Order: sequence, then structure tokens, then C-alpha cells
Amino acid sequence: MGTIDVEKAERPTRGRVGGTDKDRAARFRARFPPSAKRSLYIRDKILLPAREPPVNPERSEVGDPAETARQIRDMAREMGADAVGIAEYDPRFAFTQAGDPEHTAVVVFGIAMSYDNMADIGPRSQEEVHRVYHALDDIGVRLAHQIAAFGYSARMQPNEGDIPLPALAWLAGLGELGKHGSLISPELGSSFRLGAVTTDMPLEPDGPADFGIDEVCAKCGVCTRFCPGDAIKPDKETVNGIERWHVDTPACEPWFHKLYGCKICLMVCPLNSRGVFGEDFKRASRVLVDAKDADGMLRLIEERTDMRYEDFDDTAKPGEDG
Repeated sequence: MGTIDVEKAERPTRGRVGGTDKDRAARFRARFPPSAKRSLYIRDKILLPAREPPVNPERSEVGDPAETARQIRDMAREMGADAVGIAEYDPRFAFTQAGDPEHTAVVVFGIAMSYDNMADIGPRSQEEVHRVYHALDDIGVRLAHQIAAFGYSARMQPNEGDIPLPALAWLAGLGELGKHGSLISPELGSSFRLGAVTTDMPLEPDGPADFGIDEVCAKCGVCTRFCPGDAIKPDKETVNGIERWHVDTPACEPWFHKLYGCKICLMVCPLNSRGVFGEDFKRASRVLVDAKDADGMLRLIEERTDMRYEDFDDTAKPGEDG
């Protein structure tokens, strides 16, 4: 992935937030635990309106983009980010709905998610996802305000923002795209989420890096085997002009709604063993060996959680009609 060819990249169009089935998406949101609903309220009603602060008319000119980039990365880490990188803002990597972006740099950052909570695949995992998204948006707003105080335009980019965060995170050197369609970090494995701030502040980009993750994914089929919707394919496809790993979203979406946001593919990824969640993954791997595949994982989830598949009976289990 570190040597991916982006010369023919085309701007992507973002699909409907929440999925194409409005009724199923509404039932999915209704099942959010209270803490997740509170986090979502803060994000939507308090942080999002503050995502683009007014710019200080008394600009502090940037003389050294590399040094300023270091300061911004340090600032993001002090605010709570676990990983930070800077990418050039290539308009080909902005959603078509975003219009013509005027910014030139993207500060991308990630926060680790508790592996134990994510492996739950129940309400606890939904709480953890929204806790982390809330923290990411909070960092993004504060970082945008700091950049605006320097006299430069800045905009916090949430998960539903102007840019596909995994693509910009790859351009910022935070990791490589995994077969499961999410970024894999050499530090955090697959158990993390992303946020970003776009800006016209002159910042030296980090650029993409080759961590050897793409080669591992090419030989590994664990996420493919455990995906209940058979949405993760063994071969790359050309999407928006780039040959890359691609997830079949229509096949993934019903299970995403059914399983509290699912996340099975992120939890079973063996590259979690290399990062900060190594010991947690080693404990979980014994369960994965027993489960063997998607059918086994679904049986295990039903046994260990309050999951009731009949709540979403428009989706059949693997091997069933429907």
C-alpha cells in the first residue's frame, strides 16, 4: 500500500450517512445505549456547529512549515490523540459533496478503542465507539481553534465530514488500508478511530509509508472468513481510479445495523497482535480458534450478549435464505 498509484484517483461520492435503509438505520440508532446517545448529542449539537472557528485577523506567519507541523502534532497528542500525521490536502481525496476545497493540509489523528469493549460486539462496543468519536471531534474542534488563533482557516472533519478519513490517514503516514476496508496502524492495529482538521496553514506533510501491512493482508483471510455478510473480498478492486481493498457495502450494511455496528472484522484482525493490544488479542485468539468462522462467531455472540437476531429479521445468517 505504501507504493499505491494515485495518479488516476477520482473524487469519491459519499453514500447516505446511516445507510441506505432508513427504517433499519432508525432501529439501529434506537438501540444505542444512553451514553452513546449523549455522546452523539454533544457531537451533533455542540461540537459540529463549532467545527470552523473565526480566523484571527492578526496572523502569526509560519516561517518553518516543518517546525510548525511538529508543534501541531505535539499539540494534538497533548489533547489526547494516540497517533498523528499530516497529509497534503489533495482535492481528489475530498467527497464530491464538499465542493472545491480551499485548504492545503490535513492533520489526521487517531484514538485507540478499548479492545476488550470492541470484542464484546454488543452495547459496550457501541458505547466505546461513540466515546472515541466524541473525543476525536473534541480534539478536532480544539485543534481547529488553535490553528485559527494563528490566523489560518481550519475546519474540524468528523467521521461524516468532507473527506474519506482512511484515505487521508494513509496519505499522512498513519498506516495502510486493510483488507477489511479500514486503516491498520503499526501502533494501534485495527482497534482505533480517526478524526482530522483541514487547514490552509503551511505544514510540511509526512506522506504515506510502507509498513508491510498490505503484504500481510494479501496473504491473510481471517477477516474474510469471519465476516457474516461475506462483504470482504479476497482480491483488490479498482475503485475511484485506485486499485485497493474494497468492502461490499450493501452486503456489510445489514450486519452493521444488526450487530451494534458489527466490528467483527476489526476485532479478529491478527495485526492487533503487533500493537498496544497485543496481549488482549492473544487472549481473544483462543476464542477465535474455537469459533472458526462467521457462523461460529455469530453463535458465540448470541450466547454471550443480549443480541436478538429476530429484531432485524430482514438479514439471514450465512447459508440461510433471505
